[in-house]
Amino acid sequence: MPLGPINVLVGGNNSGKSCILQGIHFGIALAQARRIAGVNQFPPERLRYCPTDDFLDLHHGRRLQEGTSVDFYYAAGAEGTPDSASVKLQRGRNGVVSAQSDGSALLQAIGDPRGFFSIYVPGLAGITIREEYRSDAVVSNGIARGDANLYLRNVLLRIERSEVRKARFDAYLDRVFSGVRVSTHFQETGDLWIRSVVDRDGTGARALDLVGTGLLQAIQLIAYVSNYEPKVLLLDEPDAHLHPSNQRLLADTLAVIAESTDTRIILATHSRHLLDALSEHAQAKLFWIKAGAATPQQEWSDIAVLMDLGALDKGERFLAGEYRYLIWTEDRDTRPLCALLEANGVGPDEMLVFSYQASSKVDAAKLMAAFAERVRPGVITVVHRDRDFMSDAEVDRLRAKFSLEQTPNMRLFVTRGSDIESYFNRPAHIAFVTGKELDDAQGLIEDILHQNMIEFVTAFVRKRDEIKRDLYKNDPDECPAVNALITGNQIPIEKAVGKSLLKKVRSRLQAEGFNGGR
Repeated sequence: MPLGPINVLVGGNNSGKSCILQGIHFGIALAQARRIAGVNQFPPERLRYCPTDDFLDLHHGRRLQEGTSVDFYYAAGAEGTPDSASVKLQRGRNGVVSAQSDGSALLQAIGDPRGFFSIYVPGLAGITIREEYRSDAVVSNGIARGDANLYLRNVLLRIERSEVRKARFDAYLDRVFSGVRVSTHFQETGDLWIRSVVDRDGTGARALDLVGTGLLQAIQLIAYVSNYEPKVLLLDEPDAHLHPSNQRLLADTLAVIAESTDTRIILATHSRHLLDALSEHAQAKLFWIKAGAATPQQEWSDIAVLMDLGALDKGERFLAGEYRYLIWTEDRDTRPLCALLEANGVGPDEMLVFSYQASSKVDAAKLMAAFAERVRPGVITVVHRDRDFMSDAEVDRLRAKFSLEQTPNMRLFVTRGSDIESYFNRPAHIAFVTGKELDDAQGLIEDILHQNMIEFVTAFVRKRDEIKRDLYKNDPDECPAVNALITGNQIPIEKAVGKSLLKKVRSRLQAEGFNGGR
């Protein structure tokens, strides 16, 4: 990976983002353990960091055997004088670690156990309420293991006791949170716990563990960088549990670190908000991760749209042109829609189906269609919208919002009945799957409606109220009255809520001995 100051890793689940971060850090820990041991073979307890309890599991796909290896390569360049280092992990005799290393100046820097070439932070969650003073060796080992949050006050105390580090820390923090100061105190002779407090513009000190998550996260990252000056800062989903506004503060903090230090930042994320914020920084680079391989990406917006679609896991196939249709449905359960599409000739490998879980995101649908047209011309975007008891004239109103002149590759699919499930409630369909006579299937459904008429009428009225708000916002008097659409508070089959009716039909069929899931 050709690194920039900030490097963002995105990809689907199990694509290898975390493995890349862990691999970078483990290779460095291996070189340091080799330097400390002074020999090629040593017990695994000497490793200050290992992403698993058994280092033999680190080989890809199978256990590490004698004669095989896991190799780590690092390279750095400065003014035309590139340098490189390699570290090789093997299984030694009796199951001990066997490590070999090669390189000159870069290997010396990576393998120096007194320094922190890399700091790995697997998650930036909260911190402990109390923290005891720990020796330098304990803190160093904890930081190396990825337990940095457990020793934050210890790190802040060491910063407090160094004039140079304290000035550096205050300057970095002030660029993100102007006027904020952190003070840390501990007296070996009388204190049991380290005390860190935060003051904002002289308004009064508050305990470190009581500050907001956005500020706490900035303090954590800046503390690690100010005290240890790592060459590489590895962050695994630092956006987890952060409000979108705090994710932008996180991006600002990373930008300050990148602009003010020599630290290279590598982070893995699934967050659209963090991706958007980092895309505004010229020093940030984006990598698409698939099967552990990192491919540089130029179009941040394309990846951001895939994040919005929840399609990162299928994004590679979409970008490779394997789908003919992008199907956007308002249903959380996409199985009925997929069954309907397949029954009408659309193969499962031809369509990428996902849920937007709301019925009014027309503008977002247009953006998605424009993205698909730019990235994969010819792919058709189909937006599914339930009819929800709209009249034909009201459907035409809705279609007017989906102008084919602006988005020629987008289609609006409005169901014939109230929803997708209504297709599966039709008497002809019930007769076909059960072997009943058509009149018997019709009678079964009408009987269910008659027994539950109040429930179905109430649902009809509620949906009509929503239609009035959505389609008649500027002319509410033009909306037809409910009693003009149904007669005598009686709901016909085509105007019943399909989801509710289908559940009742299944129950009735099961009671009669039929397979309700057929």
